[in-house]
Amino acid sequence: MIHQLQKIGRFGWLTLAILSIHILSAEKPDPKDLTLHMVGNSHIDLAYRWRWNETVDRVGPDTFEGVLRMMEKDPGLTYAQSQMALYEQIQKNNPDLFSRIKEKIADGRWSVVGGQWAECDAILPAGESFIRQFLIGLEYAREELGMERINIGWVPDSFCGQALTLPQIYSGCGMDYYLLRRGAPQGKRVFRWVSPDGSSVLAYAIPFSYSLAPDEGMLPGLLEWFELAGIDHAMLLYGQGDHGGGPRERDVEAIHRLQELEKFPRVIYDTPEAFFKMFSELDREWPVHRGEMGIGVGESGDVPGSWRGSYTSQSRTKMRNRYCENLLLTAEKFATIGSMFQRKPLYPRVDFRELWKIVLRNQFHDILPGTSIGDVFDDAMADYDTVEKEGHRLLRFGLEVIGSRIDTRGKGIPLVIHNPNSWTRTDVAEAKIRFIQRPKKFIVKDHNGEEALFQVNSWSNDGLIARVSILAEDVPGIGYKLYRVFPDQRIERESDLEVRRNSVENEFVRVKWDDAGVTSIYDKRLKEETLAGRGNVLQLLGETGSSSWDLMLSGEEFPLETVEKAEVIESGPVRVVVRWKDRSENSLFIRDLILYADAPRVDFAMTLDWHDHDKVLKVAFPARVKNGRAFYEQPYGYIERSTDGTEWPAQNWVDLSDESFGVSLLNNGKYGFDIKDNVVRMSIVRGARDMDPRMDGGVQSFSYAWYAHSGDWRTGDVAQRALELNQPLVALQENHHAGNLPDWGTWRINEFSLPSEHSFFSINSDHVILSALKVQQGDWSPANVVLRIFETEGRDGVVTVNLPDRPKKIVETNHVEEPREPRTEIVTGEDNFHFRIGHNQIRTFLLEF
Repeated sequence: MIHQLQKIGRFGWLTLAILSIHILSAEKPDPKDLTLHMVGNSHIDLAYRWRWNETVDRVGPDTFEGVLRMMEKDPGLTYAQSQMALYEQIQKNNPDLFSRIKEKIADGRWSVVGGQWAECDAILPAGESFIRQFLIGLEYAREELGMERINIGWVPDSFCGQALTLPQIYSGCGMDYYLLRRGAPQGKRVFRWVSPDGSSVLAYAIPFSYSLAPDEGMLPGLLEWFELAGIDHAMLLYGQGDHGGGPRERDVEAIHRLQELEKFPRVIYDTPEAFFKMFSELDREWPVHRGEMGIGVGESGDVPGSWRGSYTSQSRTKMRNRYCENLLLTAEKFATIGSMFQRKPLYPRVDFRELWKIVLRNQFHDILPGTSIGDVFDDAMADYDTVEKEGHRLLRFGLEVIGSRIDTRGKGIPLVIHNPNSWTRTDVAEAKIRFIQRPKKFIVKDHNGEEALFQVNSWSNDGLIARVSILAEDVPGIGYKLYRVFPDQRIERESDLEVRRNSVENEFVRVKWDDAGVTSIYDKRLKEETLAGRGNVLQLLGETGSSSWDLMLSGEEFPLETVEKAEVIESGPVRVVVRWKDRSENSLFIRDLILYADAPRVDFAMTLDWHDHDKVLKVAFPARVKNGRAFYEQPYGYIERSTDGTEWPAQNWVDLSDESFGVSLLNNGKYGFDIKDNVVRMSIVRGARDMDPRMDGGVQSFSYAWYAHSGDWRTGDVAQRALELNQPLVALQENHHAGNLPDWGTWRINEFSLPSEHSFFSINSDHVILSALKVQQGDWSPANVVLRIFETEGRDGVVTVNLPDRPKKIVETNHVEEPREPRTEIVTGEDNFHFRIGHNQIRTFLLEF
């Protein structure tokens, strides 16, 4: 056996003089040359076969009391615990227990690991949600637990898969190490996991489970692990998990017994910090892995279909998670801008932090994937109700402040349409217009006097509030445009929508249909038919078994009965809506085709009343693409995947393109997709009964869109089009007022009004997005603004970021807002700055105004 000797210093409470490294060879490792580092652990599911309230009231307190008792009995015992959401509840409900835990943390025997608010799923949350897990979790650990630094990512139980972008997200949040259990790549146990942008973490796949009951029977598995890892040291997590428990007396007795065995590895207590510090001091080239992990057939014995049902299970929860993610990001942008234009600036940071905590906790890896009991999802719905109510209040807070600084005096009812995206955008805005008395007719004009297309969708019962759809043209990036409503005037502008018996078209596309679905989507720009057969067709497929985790199709398809044939239910200057109604034996499905004026994408909406079991509902689009390549959006990234019919997870879009053109299926809350024989399918809802016999029962609605483009998805700016579907324009009626405020001391900001059309923050690149705009975490001054900027298409470039004013200072930070050396030069202009961005990079900047 070949050994490499590496001298290391004192770490943790244990001094190791010599570390031996076993280099892989044909020779089996000798157990006596191996060392097991034992770390007590309790993998506590925040919700699973029990609700969050049981975790808070019983599981957490009982587990931690037991750990402290065991520490008193055995002075060498160490323990590691993640999930700041759990610590916070102990702090609130059990302050004495919390104080004793903090003592053990200070002593170095209790390790705070992970740094995230919750052990979230590792592929379904949005990229920005992963960053917020760390931003809010590490803030709590620093302020309440006294942790100067946490650098160990902790992902022992995530099963949906692990996105290829996680190394850059984790390392950008200060994580050097990544502990996992599931999905390690073939033949690798300790390896460097590298993201597309080149950033990386040192990944460590634990032997056995995260809740190991140690005994001598684990030796054969250990020897196999050591051979694959190529090292002589392994960290094992032991202690009762899932429903809590932690290290028990029988575990400690077993460890002491193993320490006495002659032909067994050396067994010592240790901490994760000490164990990983040991690795960091090795002069060693680790194996490298690039790409995602944990999806498909793996060494854990997964078979095709394993875990893939969790991309769709409890689809209502997934839908509302997506909605709340986008609502908070939109509200943050406008609340940040609004705070910059107040006479005495205030940013509601506490409100935003508490709402994010709710969203992040519900991204726990048995909640967002839909693998808990039904009561857990009832709780999640109540949580999302709170987030939506308060999120809309915070959004309105920002919009009202901005609107108050616009000079809206003049004829007509002022209506301001706001764009949350960082590029100029033409799209439809939904608005409520309040009248003093109901007009017989009215028109909408922009501030230049140009008539806007609109149509009235409904009136309030008293006839004073109209809900309208307005085609807003060229609304500036992260900015607004002022419109005016003039009662008792008639619209003269003509729409480009043309409706015939079974077709509708605008400037960009022509759509045809029959009583079963869409028969043609012809793109006038491309001069191409984009469908290869009937599209937007529902498929109700049988499943083998009834697992919330797995998706195993039986091969049986259940016919649907037509309830109402295709009918044009709405035809106006802004949009045309065609509706189909179908039913299964137990469920009702309503499909809408929506074509907007002046829009290249074709929208669809679906409402279903779902009561089927042991089935999955999909919607299918056969694409007229030859030899297409399939790309799926990942959190802050993208990945190419197979077209063999495998169910894969995606965020806002999937795309199938050949050399000439491509098509994208956009969505606002679905995560499971497959492509085979050029048919793109999206999974909509399931009825697996193992965890929740009434999974997704009842009514739910969602939207999706078909978008054709020349070239591949990059040429088509698909990432932007998908965000437009998820982050709509926001309209708010204003009163008539001047934009300046009464004099208040020497505040310069009171002396001017905002113009009728304005962009506060924008980016001049077609492949770079400003994804988040917020006030610096933990800082009460709204003058310190954080921008998150993301390169979407895998190509380098120079980026110019346009600003509302010249900043006093610009500092590049990591994603948890700690200053770092700038990766490229930052050049500041009068009202902008520019820098060079690398492919796939996520960059964070702190601006002081």
